[in-house]
Amino acid sequence: MEYKFDTERGVFKLYKGETGKDWSNHLFNGLSYVTSITHYGVPWSRYIDENSVQVTLNCPLTSFVYIRDAKTKNYWNIAGYPSLKKIKKYCCEHGQEYTKISSEYLGIEGSVTYSIAKDDTREVWKVTLRNRTERMRELDIFAVTAFDLNGYAQPVYYSAVTTSATEYVEEANGIYNGNLNPYRPHERSSGYIISSERVKGYDGNYEKFIGTLGTQTKPLVLERGIDCTNSLATVRQRGGILENEIKLEPGEEKSIYYVLGLIGSKEELIANYHRFIEESERIISDSMESERYGELRTKSPDKQINRIMNYWAEHQVSYCMLGKKAVRDNAQLALAMLNYDVAQAKKTIDECVSHQYSDGHSVLTWYPYLEQNIYSDPSAWLVFAVCEYLKETGDMEYLEKRLPWLDGGEGRVREHLEKALEWFSREDNYGPHGLPKIHHADWNDALNIPDEEAESVFMGMLICKVYEEMSKLFEYMREGEAAKELREKKAKLAEVINAEAYNGEYYVRAFSKFGVVGDKSSENGGKIYINPQSWSILSGVCPNERIEKVVKAIDGMESEEGIPMCAPSYKKYDERVGRMSGMLAGVYENGGIYNHAGCFKVMADCKLKRGSRAVETLKKIIPDGAKNPSSKTTAEPYVFTNCYLKHPTVDMEVGFSWQTGTSAWGVMCYYEGILGLQRDYDGLRIDPALPKEWKRAEAWRNYRGNRLHIRYINEGGSKAKLKVDGKEIAGNKLPKFSDQCMHEITVTMRKENEKDIC
Repeated sequence: MEYKFDTERGVFKLYKGETGKDWSNHLFNGLSYVTSITHYGVPWSRYIDENSVQVTLNCPLTSFVYIRDAKTKNYWNIAGYPSLKKIKKYCCEHGQEYTKISSEYLGIEGSVTYSIAKDDTREVWKVTLRNRTERMRELDIFAVTAFDLNGYAQPVYYSAVTTSATEYVEEANGIYNGNLNPYRPHERSSGYIISSERVKGYDGNYEKFIGTLGTQTKPLVLERGIDCTNSLATVRQRGGILENEIKLEPGEEKSIYYVLGLIGSKEELIANYHRFIEESERIISDSMESERYGELRTKSPDKQINRIMNYWAEHQVSYCMLGKKAVRDNAQLALAMLNYDVAQAKKTIDECVSHQYSDGHSVLTWYPYLEQNIYSDPSAWLVFAVCEYLKETGDMEYLEKRLPWLDGGEGRVREHLEKALEWFSREDNYGPHGLPKIHHADWNDALNIPDEEAESVFMGMLICKVYEEMSKLFEYMREGEAAKELREKKAKLAEVINAEAYNGEYYVRAFSKFGVVGDKSSENGGKIYINPQSWSILSGVCPNERIEKVVKAIDGMESEEGIPMCAPSYKKYDERVGRMSGMLAGVYENGGIYNHAGCFKVMADCKLKRGSRAVETLKKIIPDGAKNPSSKTTAEPYVFTNCYLKHPTVDMEVGFSWQTGTSAWGVMCYYEGILGLQRDYDGLRIDPALPKEWKRAEAWRNYRGNRLHIRYINEGGSKAKLKVDGKEIAGNKLPKFSDQCMHEITVTMRKENEKDIC
């Protein structure tokens, strides 16, 4: 692929338009106004309010900028799409808070830059054109979008189609699409597009611009060489098309700004027009110099790791948090976010805790609510997230914060944790083998076994980890009896797992009245699952004498391309297994290279100090490596994807990227696992699992108000020796700093038989 990374700024530049799928960027602000922009210059925007209710500004794949030579009537797009004209010098530059696309066509050098306001539901398109010819050029610019203004729950027959209309607002050089839907969730539900320059023509009816027989590649207005028709619309496709004209002398450059967004009223738009235009250049320039991400940084010997772990992983995790709105998903995202944005992580954890029922179990998703089915695992992730927040911050007062129960009332965060423990300890939550019930499903949504008594081995391991984490918290709080009780509960449950779920070679996945899931006796597929193997190690359930066999089973599942959820794929649908077996072989959970689960395996490698294997697997998960080139997978090289498909029709291609928990676990695999930056209640512990091939590495991280620069020197040892600001310390835990300054940490992996050098 023709691209390059600037890892110092977090900028990705692409020089070739055909990538196999869109390579997007997602821009968003603290209000959760989101603009997604493809590498071929198509933005799509929406606003997600504090209640997770979404209003979409425009329809997908409807927003473009066209340029037309006023004399020859030849027209094109700066990105070459959708007009499909053969532009030159194409470049898409995705930054952390902007996207800029540039090219040259018929002697006109052009660029369009997209960004959003930091504190409002609006975006800016900056169109810049330069005349590279020796004659004066007259150009028409068409900024085009189709309004949507839906995206939220409405009764049947209600929608923005019948409750909104476009109108031209001369005082704002633009089109306003007022939304009077009585079920709109808030006043910020009307759309607009305005221009910094006098409008030559407009169309409020998208269909009039495109034409009945036209297409976006050949719009009627551009094909006929005419101006916009000054149309308006309701019911029909409501549009915002603005036509401007400019003249460029030889060598001259000019810019036009378009502002789009959601707003409360036409009067508000008119009152703010001049401010919106005046702020446009500052919004663009600030976005290109933004330092929003980059708190978590690294320099490793591996370029593939460096390019995604600097800026992009932070960006992706933060974006995922906006769209998931699920306790399981957002709690895991918060775990990663604690490494670089504690405030946002805390807000996310608050949301997760507030979506727990008073009996201790948690809802799966809250937009929309999925209350009809109980999933067994969300409260486990909630416990992990709260405990890790306490370790990250030392903010033990958080346990006293009162947060609501989903079914009414409120309780202290500590009570929420205790209710989760009660839920996981209830006798009626356990099945015939003494293992926890899977309920509708556990972490693997697709394993929805139709048996109320079905049991999840993986869930048993997850609960063991919950007991372990909570016992550590109680120990830190000097509540020894409570800690002892949980250690005993863990030991008892681990004993059951080891007696019932180990088949002599590895751990099975589940039990039901239909039989065993994930055992070598299965004839249809799914003989082994990865999660019980990796989590037997992560939870500490697997006895030392079994680790060698379990590791052998794990290694046996891994191919040159990565880790599948199960192997082999199910050949056909089996209602006793559920949705997972109904997917085609090699699709997602049914035998696809499932990267989220692959990250669990990487963390297990790190716990076993298999640093080389951990990096080897992580590099199969991170896109565009030797085993998963983007030229084949079509995945963006700068973000994680949830799965590489293994169906022969799309072998190693991706279904989607960006929106995946793989991003969170990718961050944790690298920084917490391989580099070993592990928070604890009394400080930051450094316990790396460096591959033997790495002799040097660096990382930057904030911890409790202090900036840490960590240098690694790998001399082939397994234990870390630390120097803090030039002085060697005992153990591998950093002291408690109180000066809130930069501290230099040297981590030396010395051979065990080597004497300490003072």
